[in-house]
Amino acid sequence: MLHQLLLNMLIVITPVMLYHLFWIDRLQHVNVRTNQIIVTVICTVASLVSMMHPFELSPGYLFDFRLIPLALCFFYAGPLPALGVAAIIMAYHWKSERLGLHTLPISLGFNLILLWYCKRRIADAVRLLNTATAAALGFVLSLITAFVALFTLWQEHIPVTGYFFLFFASFSLIHSFTAGLVVYIIRQIKRNIDMRKQLQHNDKMNMLSELAASFAHEIRNPMTVARGFVQMMRQNDLAEDKRQIYSQMVLEEVDKAQAIINDYLSFAKPQLEEIELVDAKPLILQTVQTLQSYADLRGVSVEMHLQDKLMISANPDKFAQCIMHLCKNGIEAMPGGGKLQIVGVLQNQTVCIDIIDQGIGMTQDEVGRLGTPFYSTRGKGTGLGMMVTYRAIQNIHGRIDVTSEVGKGTCFSILIPSLHSSTYH
Repeated sequence: MLHQLLLNMLIVITPVMLYHLFWIDRLQHVNVRTNQIIVTVICTVASLVSMMHPFELSPGYLFDFRLIPLALCFFYAGPLPALGVAAIIMAYHWKSERLGLHTLPISLGFNLILLWYCKRRIADAVRLLNTATAAALGFVLSLITAFVALFTLWQEHIPVTGYFFLFFASFSLIHSFTAGLVVYIIRQIKRNIDMRKQLQHNDKMNMLSELAASFAHEIRNPMTVARGFVQMMRQNDLAEDKRQIYSQMVLEEVDKAQAIINDYLSFAKPQLEEIELVDAKPLILQTVQTLQSYADLRGVSVEMHLQDKLMISANPDKFAQCIMHLCKNGIEAMPGGGKLQIVGVLQNQTVCIDIIDQGIGMTQDEVGRLGTPFYSTRGKGTGLGMMVTYRAIQNIHGRIDVTSEVGKGTCFSILIPSLHSSTYH
């Protein structure tokens, strides 16, 4: 008997756990009606499976934990779905030809009236249905079942022995414990979800404040410099040649501010409307050509091994910007000079572009933080360029894998699905 009681407890708890495991995160994306249907189906299945594994008081008198899913359906889905579950319970009981068919409507009727009374007495039944209340309700429901069984035995002149009271004492205790445990699990999971949402909200607000502070700091620097030069240009005795130099410096600082604003806009609102089918090879060649003088100045030689027809779907300007940023990072990672390798191949319908340097390398912790807000391996950097790069590659359904070792170098691998003109549309 104890084994059957524990089995019924497991039958009731398992669907609740599966519901919260696979569905609870989607509740904000579905309407109330859909959620009621899901809860009703889960409670119906739990009731039927519990009835398939009953425990026997005497020959023909079988009992189970069907009332717990019925009560859960009543509180979490509503009275009408609970009536549907009760009707299915009666239909299964009638089909299985169990004894006590005439007393089952009486038992279910008393139980539904009790549930209706409890829900009407509690203003917010779902929120206030705590563990103690659920355990007490489960105990009362088991007592109703015991009284109905006692009435049936008395009506059919079956002697009541001490085993009857031992049976229903165990039944009531485990029934009550199961009801309380199920509600405790539901409340605990919801509490954890609320805490996680609150933490996510706090993280978003902290990130927003840091982003605003970083944006203000980055804009303030060039604006301060530009303001200083403008003030100097207002001097009446300033020579014309210096005035021209100061004017050029003001324009350069304004261009820096505009570049910062464009980077922030690229990160916040990526432009997807300009995506087209392009060959990555000529874009990489053109980008490396613009960086050649910068690489020569720092004593870095660039080697390229690129296959033909590296067709991808991307924004040409954004893709070139990503390549330039990664190549520039690779060059700056070799302060004493070295070799930068760029390898582009087509493997398994994926364009793989490796940018390999012989620089200082990074630790695993540094690699894991790449692309996150406000993180940069350079002391004066803000990490915005890497954020924009990661976002641009993700927007074309690609990814960036990083392999690095301190003192030996770093390899940035860009993996983008390959497309051909015949399948582009």
